[in-house]
Amino acid sequence: MPLRISVVIPTYKASAWIEETLQSVVRQTYPLESLELIVVDDASPDDSVDVARRFLAGHRIENRILPQTKNCGVPTTRNLGWREATGEWIQFIDQDDLLAPHKLALQAARAERAEADVAVVYSNWQHYLLQNGQWKASGAINAPFVDDDPVLRILQNPTFGYVGPTLIRRSFLEKIGGFELNPNIGEDTDLMLRLAMAGGRFCEARSDQAAFLYRQWPGSLWRSYFKNTTAMRNLLLTFHRVEEYLRALQPDGQLAEEARLALAARYSRFADVYAEVDPESFRLLMGWLAGLGFTQPLCESRALRVMSQALGFENAVRMRAFYRKLRERLR
Repeated sequence: MPLRISVVIPTYKASAWIEETLQSVVRQTYPLESLELIVVDDASPDDSVDVARRFLAGHRIENRILPQTKNCGVPTTRNLGWREATGEWIQFIDQDDLLAPHKLALQAARAERAEADVAVVYSNWQHYLLQNGQWKASGAINAPFVDDDPVLRILQNPTFGYVGPTLIRRSFLEKIGGFELNPNIGEDTDLMLRLAMAGGRFCEARSDQAAFLYRQWPGSLWRSYFKNTTAMRNLLLTFHRVEEYLRALQPDGQLAEEARLALAARYSRFADVYAEVDPESFRLLMGWLAGLGFTQPLCESRALRVMSQALGFENAVRMRAFYRKLRERLR
């Protein structure tokens, strides 16, 4: 018998997107009788639940819609969904993202022969962008490979970490307790790293075409988290816990050069944002960078890197912020 897979979709104000997302589920080449679909609505004030019910009434797929009476956030609704699921493997998909038609069949074939310590089966993915008034798959196909050393490879590659391109074994979600409930701009990456640190192996299911489409638009939820200092700080703490884990593996507590560089890059990624909006978190990351042997963040922007060499990182960030505000006033 084919593996039973549970598809979990958290929704909130999803009426504009949910039908297309559900369509991508029922169009799977994988047998629908081996799927169950669980929609957990986070007390939407719109008609998201009604749209989902009308759509599913016309399709033969086992489904449950779980409307919540109180808004509690994506991590909680995802946890409610997988805990209600009966499948051995869980597919998480956000309300506006899409599964390619071959996605579940491709990954189920790999999951069927996976050993018990395999926690995640993953494939490639591509952005889904609005171009000339139409949504289209666009840009490079992201195909990170993490099988050989998941903790290190996830640190090294920011294109790995979204839950959508994966299938996750339910028993490993139980082992780590699912998603952390504290707000975190990197909640998906946090989950993947905790699965890897819990001993879960990762296995790639290769595909010539993107298996998952991640919709990217200016209103995406994660962008609002830049204004949420708690969510931003918890992202830093995610990577610091990984550093502690890696140090604990070594008798002398020293890090391999690859790990040292990967952690420094992760601490540095939003260093300019921390310097502007959360000085306490900035001091934390600067201390952790110093412990890795770096005197200032690794700048992705060439202009900021040059300014930092002349003025120091914090002064460079302040000057850039001043210039941006001045430019806005002159428009």
